[in-house]
Order: sequence, then structure tokens, then C-alpha cells
Amino acid sequence: MRAKVGIAIFAALTVTLFTMAAVHNNDLFWGDVTILSALRVDDKTWQQFFARFDTTPNLSLGFVLVVSAALWLGKKKLEAVAYLLLLPALLLTVSFPKIFVKRLRPEGALEGMTNSFPSGTATVSVLVLGFLIFLVGEFVGPRNLRIGIQVALGVVITLLGVFRLLAGEHWPSDIVGGYMAGAMALIAVIWLYRKLRKIQFRPGQAKPQPSVGQNPAD
Repeated sequence: MRAKVGIAIFAALTVTLFTMAAVHNNDLFWGDVTILSALRVDDKTWQQFFARFDTTPNLSLGFVLVVSAALWLGKKKLEAVAYLLLLPALLLTVSFPKIFVKRLRPEGALEGMTNSFPSGTATVSVLVLGFLIFLVGEFVGPRNLRIGIQVALGVVITLLGVFRLLAGEHWPSDIVGGYMAGAMALIAVIWLYRKLRKIQFRPGQAKPQPSVGQNPAD
């Protein structure tokens, strides 16, 4: 019950943030200019370095397809299909909002572009890597290895958002909006995956066994 209430509150906050961004359009949120000024590096070389950690559409598509193929070859067919569902989820959470929110990019290499909110990199990282964190929790047996992989993926998600600020190519609220949209889409995909898994393993059918080394009670 608490989880459902928490998700409902988080969803309401996400909708509120996106609605405010759409209604006020080019207006920035409180703290955007101050935080970006404090974090953005002035050196052009370093700006270009951090800007390389951008998740382009082709990169995102390629990554999802490769992971899905690996899951399929690893006999995790349901998980492979679920991972492919991230593609339409990305379309809804990244491309669709940008139709209504025409926020200008910060001063710099992408200045003049009106696709700042939400940050695609932040959204993609939470959704694509977040689902991997979930799958690792489901199928990786040894506890230390499982936690280590999940923490590493979490660090990558955080750094990708920070790097967009260091490069000066997004406002802080763009990153927050991307993280929130990605998290909501992730919750939806995990919910759908669990529903499909229940259908796949109905009563009387063999259920998937824990991975080698995994403690069923862990």
C-alpha cells in the first residue's frame, strides 16, 4: 500500500513538473541558472569531453537491441521482449514531451535549440540502465556481485546526468525532469513485465529457478 501511495505521489509530482514546463515553456525553474553556473566547466576542451557522454537516438537504439539480443540468446525471452518495450517507452518519455515544451538550451554549443526539456540522456539512462538494475536483482545469484553491478549501474546513471551539466548543454531541471520521466516509465515497464511473467508461469507450470549460487530467501 505504501509503495502504491509513493508511486502515486511521485507520478503527481512528475505530471506537475512537466505541466509547468509546458505552460511556462521557455521560463526556467528556480535555481537553474545558479546551479548550472556553479557546475558548468569553462574550459572548452573539457566541455567537449563531457558532451561526448550524450545518448543519441542511434546509440540508445543500438544498446537496447544488443541487450535484447543477449537476453534472447541467454534464454531469457520474456526479458528480451520486455527490454524491447523500452523503445516505445523512450519515444513517449523523450520525444513526445519535446513537442509541447520548447525550452531553449543553455548558452554554448547547442544554444538556440529548443529541445532542452526533458534531458534525453537522463531519461534514457534511468530507463535503460534502471531495467538492467532490476534484471540483475532478479537473476544474478551471488549477493556481493549483484549489489556491485547494481551500484555501478546507479553510478553511471548519476554521472551521465552530471556530465550533461558539466558540458553546459542542459539546465538542472532538464536533468531532474528526465530522471523523473525515466523512473515513471521504468515503473510501468516493470509492472507490465511482472504481469506477463505471471501469465507465463501460471499455477501448475514450472517456475524459473534461482540463478546458480542464489539463495532463494536472499
